[in-house]
Amino acid sequence: METGPDQNTPMYERPDLVFLLDVDNTLLDNDALKVEISSRIEATVGKQPAERFWTIYEEVRQEEEYVDYPETLSRFVAECGASARGDRVQEILDTLSFARFLYPGVMETLQYLWTLGTVTILSDGDQVFQRQKIRKSGLEDAVKGNVMIYIHKEDHLSEIFARYPAKHYVIVDDKARILSLLEATGPETFTTVFVLQGHYSREVGFQPPPDVVIQHISDLRSFSKEQFLHPTRRVRSPLNS
Repeated sequence: METGPDQNTPMYERPDLVFLLDVDNTLLDNDALKVEISSRIEATVGKQPAERFWTIYEEVRQEEEYVDYPETLSRFVAECGASARGDRVQEILDTLSFARFLYPGVMETLQYLWTLGTVTILSDGDQVFQRQKIRKSGLEDAVKGNVMIYIHKEDHLSEIFARYPAKHYVIVDDKARILSLLEATGPETFTTVFVLQGHYSREVGFQPPPDVVIQHISDLRSFSKEQFLHPTRRVRSPLNS
């Protein structure tokens, strides 16, 4: 499901650039966040119940093809028959300090991108926990409410482009698989940027490859508007392009 500005928002003049940024392991260290959640759940409910929670988590992810904490918790409570235990896990999820897991320089990077074009978040995930993460981390304010959340964002490009019309798009993600799908769909429409953060960064070899590869999200501040519009070759350092 798509979220973001009201459907009746008047169309604005098309900017040269619209940035579409992923969240997990792109703007926020989701691997570290998951470790924190795991540690707190085990400390709260015990080792075996915690292990069962993560087994259910993986089962739900396989079934739905995305991470769904609300459904995981619902099944966990139904199985263990202990609503109090579920309440404790819910409290953990509700009280996480998401801002602590933002990558260094993220807010400065978003501010810089705003000087070049319109900045949006384009994220996968459930409509409850993922939005909570984006809001409480400060990312929603940083992109001025331009937040879209889909189960599979690559299936909704026409909707995304209609909501944020632009002459050119820059899509930043930690998953080479998604970027390759987008690159094959419209190579002249947008620039794909692969950021080597998180465990998905080890999944390489997808074709076509991304236009740009960077080590850290803050590296985007070294790119000029022209380099985003016309990447001359696939680069790891914007200063060498």
